[in-house]
Amino acid sequence: MSPGIQAIRGPVLNPSPTGGVEYWPDGVLVGDDRGRIVAAGPWEEVAPRLGLAAEEVPRSAGLILPPLLDAHIHIPQHPIRGRFAENIGADPPGGRLLASLEQNVFPAEGRCESPAHARHVVAAFAADTLASGVIGGAAYMTVHARATRIALEQLPDAWSVGLVLMNARCPAYLRTDEAALADDVASLAAEFGRRLIVTDRFAVSVDTPLRRTGVALARQHGLRMQTHLNEQRAEKALVEEVLYPDAASYTDVYRRDGLLECEPILAHCIQMRSEEFDMVAASGSSIAHCPVSNTLLGSGVMPLDTVRAAGIPHSLCTDVGASPTTSLFCEMAEFLKVHAGSSAAATPEEALRLVTVAPARILGLADRVGTFAPGMEYSFIEVAWDGPAAPVDAREAILAGLLRMSDGDLDAWRGDDPRAQAARRLRQEGLDFGRDLAVLEDDVRAAADRVEGRVRRVTRSGKVAWSLASPTPRVVENAMPDPRITEPPPR
Repeated sequence: MSPGIQAIRGPVLNPSPTGGVEYWPDGVLVGDDRGRIVAAGPWEEVAPRLGLAAEEVPRSAGLILPPLLDAHIHIPQHPIRGRFAENIGADPPGGRLLASLEQNVFPAEGRCESPAHARHVVAAFAADTLASGVIGGAAYMTVHARATRIALEQLPDAWSVGLVLMNARCPAYLRTDEAALADDVASLAAEFGRRLIVTDRFAVSVDTPLRRTGVALARQHGLRMQTHLNEQRAEKALVEEVLYPDAASYTDVYRRDGLLECEPILAHCIQMRSEEFDMVAASGSSIAHCPVSNTLLGSGVMPLDTVRAAGIPHSLCTDVGASPTTSLFCEMAEFLKVHAGSSAAATPEEALRLVTVAPARILGLADRVGTFAPGMEYSFIEVAWDGPAAPVDAREAILAGLLRMSDGDLDAWRGDDPRAQAARRLRQEGLDFGRDLAVLEDDVRAAADRVEGRVRRVTRSGKVAWSLASPTPRVVENAMPDPRITEPPPR
C-alpha cells in the first residue's frame, strides 16, 4: 500500500443516509494518515483502482459497520443498570417510573456530588459503552456542575452531556442551585460549546420558572436541550391533571415554556395525542426511541408509523439505567420485536440505520460518522460473525450476525407466542405489573445475554480505541457504595 494509507477487508454493512443498507460480502475500507476515509466499497472494485494487494490488507475480526451512537442515556444510572426498578413492589402508587426514581435513581445520582465518585462512574460508563461499540451520544449527568464538567472532560468529543435541571418533587440534595445556574452554564458552555446540553429532567420535577430560565440560557449560549415526554400514563396524568391543568397537554407545557424551540431531544413520546405529535413535528424536535426501557417499565410502545409519517427525526437509544445493558444491538432486537405485526417499517436494515446514520444527524455528527463515504472518519467497529461463511445479504448480516436472531424469531412475534401477546398488550395498554411484564422482561434479559461481547474491536479515526484482545475494564464491581440506599449521600 502507499505510505500513509491503511485499510481493512471483510464483510461490510454500510447504512445509507437516504435509506436502506448496502452490504459488501467482500468489502474494504481505506483510510489516510489523517484518519479519514479515502474509499469504501467491494474489494473487486476498490482494490484495482487504488492498487491494493491482498497480502497487504488485514482481514477484519468480523462484520464491519459504522460505530454506534446513543442519543439518550443516563451516566449516573450506569451502576444500577438492570436494577432500575428493583424493590419498588408489584404495583407502586404513581407507576413504576416514578417509584423507581425515588427508590433507586435519585440516590444513585446524589452520590455523583462527590468528584471521586463521579470520576469512577464516568470512567466505567466510558469503558462499557466503548466495549459495546458506542462512541458517542447525548447523555444526562446530574444537577451538579462539577460532575457535569467531569463527564465532559473524561468522555470523547462525540459525547454531549446534560447539566440537569430539577427543583420539584425530588430530594433536597438533588435540587438545582438556581443562584449559581447562569454562571455554571456560562462556564461550561465557554469551555465545551454545544457538547453541553441544557437538560430539563421532565415536567414532574421542573417548574415553569426554572424551565424558562433554562430555555433563556440555552438561547443565550447557542445550546440545545433535552428532556423526557409522555413516557407513562400515570406520569402524563400527573402533569396534565395536577401540575399543569391550564396547559393543553404535556407537550404543550414544553411548547409554551419555549423548550421546543431549542432543538430538543425528547425521550420516549409514547402516550401522545395527535396534536402533540403535530407540535413536535412543527418544532423540529427529535425523539429518542427506547424500546428496551419502555418494555421493562411497562410504559408502552412508541407509535412508529405515526412518528415516521410526521417526519420526526428519531433514533434508537438505551435509556440506561432502565435498560440492563449499553448494547444498542439489544435495542435493535427489541425494536424489531415490539413493532412486529404493527409496522412494516421495523426492518433489520432500518434498525441499523437508527443506531448509526439517524443519531449522527440528530447529534450533529453526520459529517463525521454514521456511514462510510470518502471524507468521513476512518472509524468503524468489528462484530463477531459465527457462521462458516460471510452472510449473503444485509438482512442476514444484521439478524444473524449482529443480533443472533432469525426470520423465524420475528415470525413468532407476529403470531400467538406468549411474548407476542404480551407485546400487543404493551402496545395497546401499557403494563404495570403481572405475568405479561415478567414474560417480556425475561426475553429482554435473554436478548441482552445473546448480544453481549459481540464487538471485537473499535477503531476511531484510524486508531484502535478498544479491542477484545486488550480491553479496558468495563466495570469495577463493588468499588462504590450500594446506590440503592435511599438516604441522601454524605455531603
